[in-house]
Amino acid sequence: MDRIMVVDDEKKIVHMITEFMKVNQIEVVPAYSGREAIKKLDATLKLVILDINMEDIDGMEVCRKIREKSNIPILFLSANSSQYNKVLGLGIGADDYVTKPFDPIELIARVKAHIRRYNSYDNPVKNRIVIRFGDIRIDRAARKVTKNHSEVSLSTTEFNLLLFFLDNRNTVLTRKQILNNVWESELYDRNTVTTYVKRLRDKIEDDRSNPKYIKSVRGIGYIFEVNL
Repeated sequence: MDRIMVVDDEKKIVHMITEFMKVNQIEVVPAYSGREAIKKLDATLKLVILDINMEDIDGMEVCRKIREKSNIPILFLSANSSQYNKVLGLGIGADDYVTKPFDPIELIARVKAHIRRYNSYDNPVKNRIVIRFGDIRIDRAARKVTKNHSEVSLSTTEFNLLLFFLDNRNTVLTRKQILNNVWESELYDRNTVTTYVKRLRDKIEDDRSNPKYIKSVRGIGYIFEVNL
């Protein structure tokens, strides 16, 4: 059974999500504050559902702390829909965002999709595959990216997006293709791809406004130009 952590200072929300997940064979580790979440984080967890507005440590700070230790998928919850662009724009490492009140069926679908992708990419490989180009080094097995010998902190979705670009390098990809292969869900729109491409550029390109690798193709999508 997969284990996730649900972090919210509203105990009723945690209990409700726990019951929904239990029906779907997902075990929930509850946390009622940011500090408790950081203490309970461990390698057995496959995903964190994280409320943004908490009194002791807000969800954004908790997300940053988690990213220092783990690339586990993080799904934000918030009653404030206007925070969506702020969360993604900050590039703090969230993989998804759901506003309250939420549809339990949609939440479960998103959680399962993230766990499925995390499991598929997190499985050990027989041979350690390291990719180098320019000043960037990508270790598939360790799920680690470095630039100029400094580690680049990527969320699970950002790392998966980077791998998809690499596996389809020098090929024009539509936003729909990227969405279907990286997110594997119809619950997201193509603006999601645009947002995550921007975040990835911020982290691996020297100049986001004049990208060397992830280039836009007007009216179509993107191409990842690199010679390996």
